[in-house]
Amino acid sequence: TENVSFIEAVEILAREVGMPMPARDPQAQQKTDRRAALAEVLEQAVRFYRMSLQQQAAGPARDYLQRRGLGGDALERFEIGFAPEGNALFAHLTGKGVEAQMIIDAGLAARPDDGRAPYDRFRGRIMFPIRDGRGRCISFGGRAMDPNARAKYLNGPETELFDKGRSLYNHAPAREAAGKGLPLIVAEGYMDVIALAVAGFEAAVAPLGRAVTEDQ
Repeated sequence: TENVSFIEAVEILAREVGMPMPARDPQAQQKTDRRAALAEVLEQAVRFYRMSLQQQAAGPARDYLQRRGLGGDALERFEIGFAPEGNALFAHLTGKGVEAQMIIDAGLAARPDDGRAPYDRFRGRIMFPIRDGRGRCISFGGRAMDPNARAKYLNGPETELFDKGRSLYNHAPAREAAGKGLPLIVAEGYMDVIALAVAGFEAAVAPLGRAVTEDQ
């Protein structure tokens, strides 16, 4: 009914009744725990970026989204946020007790080669959470508000959770919609997918800054 794989179906059922999935071995359990910890850091970032979109500094970002026809329902559904300038996210997460290395490993910050303090990868950008087929946040894409930015769109780096060649934007909702018979549409980017979904074409996905791969 949800168009998921066998293992994913077992995971969904186990989660619904509060049963942990048995790990194959201690190393597998350690890897699972590590991935869950990284995913939680990313979820904290989702909440921070969404909160930041309501701040005064995000006024131009809100205006841009409104011009593109994204109302409150779409912003809520796709969890769109805003990354402030500076190192606001890094300061927020470390202030919540998150280790600096976890923030870096999640792809949210980078450490300069010269040994200076880590810095936010996303600054002054509209933020789009990227979720996997299970609904976990695995990375972000960001659209620059500065017209002179070197990259108009920027995706997070490859991490333990995020493999660009195996990930698709809007994966889980599109899979569910396609399983109900809606036509699958592969678009170019985030805004295209959102526009299609809002217009009723909910089985829309987009690759993440590269050509479509066989795995996708």
